[in-house]
Amino acid sequence: MVIYYGNPHAELSKLNNPINARFMNNAAQLIGAAAAIQTPLKQIKDWRREEAFNNWHRMKIKLLTIVRMLGCVRYSESRKGGSMGGDRAKLQRKSSIAMLREASAKFKENAKETIEVAKEGAKNKATRWAKKIRGGSAGIPPSFTWRQCAWTFTGVILTHTLLSWFNLWIKQESGGDLALILAPLGALTTLQYNLTAAPASQPRNAIFGQVFAIIVAILISYIPFTPENAWFRGALAPAIVIPGMAKLGIIHPPAGAAAIIFSSGKVGWVDFGIFLVGVCMTIVTAVVINNASDRRQYPTSWYLVNKVKKSIVGENQLGQVTVIRKEKP
Repeated sequence: MVIYYGNPHAELSKLNNPINARFMNNAAQLIGAAAAIQTPLKQIKDWRREEAFNNWHRMKIKLLTIVRMLGCVRYSESRKGGSMGGDRAKLQRKSSIAMLREASAKFKENAKETIEVAKEGAKNKATRWAKKIRGGSAGIPPSFTWRQCAWTFTGVILTHTLLSWFNLWIKQESGGDLALILAPLGALTTLQYNLTAAPASQPRNAIFGQVFAIIVAILISYIPFTPENAWFRGALAPAIVIPGMAKLGIIHPPAGAAAIIFSSGKVGWVDFGIFLVGVCMTIVTAVVINNASDRRQYPTSWYLVNKVKKSIVGENQLGQVTVIRKEKP
């Protein structure tokens, strides 16, 4: 049974309209058919499941019967054989020894072939390695003009002046307990002002690469090495961080240096936060100074900003150009 509830404030003429009544009648039949078919569907599913189980049970019985019959036949043949069993055993031993000798001969032949192939492969590898050592035909990159060097000098001196002042302020406020780690930031400014378009210089790689590298390095510093073996942290941290950045697509060379420093165990999470502030300061100054030059652009793209725009506006609406046509008078 299907019950319809009408709006009490609606007009009766619209509710009693023949077209509306026909629509409600057909809809009720459709709803009733959908509800009525549920029980037969459940029954047919149960029947198929039971039929599959019965088929498997019957097949299992037949297979067990065949296995038992074969066992009985073998047992009767072994009893009829009598004295022939000893001769058969001797023949089987001889055949097994012959098979063993044949297998050993094949193994020797395959071993010789494998050794020859390995020698040839090692020789080819050594030849290619020697050719690569000689170097290719690529030339050296062009040098900067004096004007571009002046822009680099301006950006680096202003950035590191701010960083050094920030480091001094942190030391004074913390009583010398905390400090900004400046060495990786020097490598970062080298990328930002000399290789502005390189992927490793972009803010996405700088932030994500440093976060990934320092988290891994600090976690490695918790590994309980003995004082004699603590030096191994400085090798383990970059060995994990550098291929990890390559896999994640956030290669950033200064992050490899930061991983070595933070894996020593002498710095911790507070230093991590201070260092990220320093990274953000270098990004802001690089954006301001590089874009003041007519021949520089930094960054090449704001990855996070573009991703947020795509999620809000939609990919189809980004990059659309509105063309306005002027009609001729």
